[in-house]
Amino acid sequence: MEVTSLDWDRLRIFRMVAETGSISAAAAELKVSAAKVSRDVEELEHRLGQNLFVRTTKGMELTSAGSLVLKSARSMADQASVISTQMAELKTQTTTKVTIATHDAMATYWLARHIAAFHRVNPGVEVVIRVVQETPNVAAGDADIAIQYEAPTAPNIVAGQLGWIHYVLYATPAYLDIHGVPKSMFDIGQHRFLLLAGYNKQTELWDPKTPAWFQILDRSLLSNSSTVVLESCACDGGIAPMPTYVSEFERRVTPLTHIKPLAAIKFWMTYTDRIRHPTYAPVLEWLRDCFDTDRYPWFREAYVAPTPLE
Repeated sequence: MEVTSLDWDRLRIFRMVAETGSISAAAAELKVSAAKVSRDVEELEHRLGQNLFVRTTKGMELTSAGSLVLKSARSMADQASVISTQMAELKTQTTTKVTIATHDAMATYWLARHIAAFHRVNPGVEVVIRVVQETPNVAAGDADIAIQYEAPTAPNIVAGQLGWIHYVLYATPAYLDIHGVPKSMFDIGQHRFLLLAGYNKQTELWDPKTPAWFQILDRSLLSNSSTVVLESCACDGGIAPMPTYVSEFERRVTPLTHIKPLAAIKFWMTYTDRIRHPTYAPVLEWLRDCFDTDRYPWFREAYVAPTPLE
């Protein structure tokens, strides 16, 4: 006889009879008739080819074969209970979803590079990264969390400064070999200049001459995408002002550290009070770790010169 021919419901009835020691007691527990319990036990014995009980005046006593079947029936019941519990837990589980809004460079060149480490520890969190041109308004629902370059002013939000971004000039060694190394900003006018449109945040913190330079320099490329500017620079397209954290991941370009930084601006993390819920604590902790100034000194207030290529 194959196991697949067993009726699992009959095993359940058998187990109840074995544990109560009585057909009538098992019937009462299962809310079925005593005749059905008796028939099912007899059918199970017939299919197994073994007597599972000895009928006595004291009730139903297990045979040695019955004891073996009871042990297996209990094991199956335990496994079924585990499966039921796991499925119930699965139904109640919901994926935590959080939307982070920030600008092109920060999203592409910093957060995206750290997301794998976050998910290794927090696989059940879905992170949505929205690239925005303007400062997102988390209070209005633009995102759950924003990393922004404008001082937070909206009411009913939680805000904290994450760090500073320092801008210096970058170019490739190949470009500099062909066109020469500029000695100062005065020489940039003789070079192909690549500029990200919208360098207008916290202008009071820029080097006083920077806005004027941006106005008078001829531009070979103007783009609203940091990706476009960096890729053009990395492909020998010219000289571009970019954040010093570029040196952490992009080895095709080298910083012109002999020319002083053009700007240093603050950036903040903002979110609504809802994100204070413990569910979102791992996300907030991860974001703060991404900008830890001990690990990543280029986000300090004090300028730390990036390392030029050898």
